Amino acid sequence: MKRIHLLLLLAALLVVNYSFGQGKAVITGKITNPLSDEITIITYPNPLIPQEKETTVELSGNSFKLEVPVTETTLAELVHGNEVVPVYLEPGYSLELNFNGDKFLKTIKFEGKGANENNYLAQYTRRFDEVEDYQVLPENIKLNEKEFTEFLDYRKKDQLKNLEKYSSKSPVSDKFKTFALSEIEYGYTNDKVTYPALRQRVGASKGYVAPTAAFYTFLNELDMQKGLAISPAYIAFLRNYVAHYTQTAGLSETDKLYFKQSYAIAAQKLQGNARLLAQANILKQAIQKGHIGYTEEILNNYKNSGAKPEVVTYLENYMAQNSKNALGSLAPDFKLKSIDGTDVTLSDFKGKLVYLNFWQVGCGLCMIELPHIQALTKQLQGKNVVVVNVGLDEDEAKWRKTVTSKQLLGTHLYMKGLDAELVKKYDLKEVPAYFLLDEEGRFLTTKARRPSDREAINDILHHLNQEQASTK
Repeated sequence: MKRIHLLLLLAALLVVNYSFGQGKAVITGKITNPLSDEITIITYPNPLIPQEKETTVELSGNSFKLEVPVTETTLAELVHGNEVVPVYLEPGYSLELNFNGDKFLKTIKFEGKGANENNYLAQYTRRFDEVEDYQVLPENIKLNEKEFTEFLDYRKKDQLKNLEKYSSKSPVSDKFKTFALSEIEYGYTNDKVTYPALRQRVGASKGYVAPTAAFYTFLNELDMQKGLAISPAYIAFLRNYVAHYTQTAGLSETDKLYFKQSYAIAAQKLQGNARLLAQANILKQAIQKGHIGYTEEILNNYKNSGAKPEVVTYLENYMAQNSKNALGSLAPDFKLKSIDGTDVTLSDFKGKLVYLNFWQVGCGLCMIELPHIQALTKQLQGKNVVVVNVGLDEDEAKWRKTVTSKQLLGTHLYMKGLDAELVKKYDLKEVPAYFLLDEEGRFLTTKARRPSDREAINDILHHLNQEQASTK
């Protein structure tokens, strides 16, 4: 089982209730046919902050011993070579395990304190995460609303029956059973709430009919406080639950108000730990992809919402590290020579949307895009938008000849080479690179669509309409 979805989900973990204490778990074992000379356990020692801690030991012969700090119930990852299995830990666990490196998940067997819990987890992973018939993709996503719901109902019933049958013969702790039930319940609800979007995303929309209102009634019947923050399924569901209602309100992630609206919806529909956890994850997404002005606004609100100081500190630091060229921040100004020799600054275009293109004559893809940016510039004539093209060639004469001989439209400026200071300010890794700036020179997007993309004009007009509406 490759280290993909579990790690990504755990990396988003921000737990809002946590008691610091002392404790550890000990894991010893023996590996037949080892894949490497070491083994690693990955944990999250402070679940308030999504930073992993790796504990790695070298094999002694084929044996190993891992001592892992564990202060609270946690879900960790045991990694050997390119293989990984989830491991459930509580303070005081003393696990002994044996497995064949060539068949990691299939052969793993736990003994000792915590063995029943982890043998169940390995069995559950083999049966429900590895067998294609139980997966949404690739085939079950093609089912219609009724059939898809029947599939999920059947899988959930089988999962619950499996848990009861297993725990009746091999008792597990109450904490683990709560965790296992959280995975089953929110795995079901997450797959159901993401069904419409996922079906369309993978191109399974042929004959697709949007779900009826009855399809979503399950959302009104959930007890959102039952989920556990160590449950990847619960974390994923919280994120997609809020996204569903935000998109139902008519917003997409490209809208400036998307994350602010998501944050407000989380406040409206969730309470307690569920709300704080969902809003923390929304804030992290907003820092990565949202408008900095609205992100600052909701972060200030989060500080006064009962959040733990550790979470706030983490989010503030994360924002400080990721605020360069964030959406809503001012684009770095410049003063460059135009094709006719006049000085032009970015601030000269204040009051207009700016489609900013960095390119080179010596760049094959840039040259392919030239006729498309010509067409885009023509489409935008007469609108409150300017297309600004910054040439970055080492040879100014070559750039000048291309612009004049091809009679390129728009504003054309020159800056020598990719080592220029402005390249660093815009964090350019390659060309062509496209940005869209609002009327105040703030980033609307740092990854604007290429001119050849048919949706490029629609994106620009969409932002233009938003800007015009906000000034009325």
